Amino acid sequence: MNKYQDKDGNQYYVYEYNSILGVWRIEKIGEHGFKETDKRGADSFIVANQLTVVEESDCEN
Repeated sequence: MNKYQDKDGNQYYVYEYNSILGVWRIEKIGEHGFKETDKRGADSFIVANQLTVVEESDCEN
C-alpha cells in the first residue's frame, strides 16, 4: 500500500485490494469511501492527479 500526495496536499492510499480479480482501490485520506478500479485505472489516476509517493510499502494485506 502506497501513500500519495497531490499538489494541494490531499493524501491518498492506492493499493491492490484483490489480486485474483485485479481490483485496485484508491482511498482519499480523511474521507469515507473509496474508488475501485484496475491497475491501468490506478496508474491513470496517479498520473492525471500528479500524485507523488509519500510513503511506500511492499507488505501484502
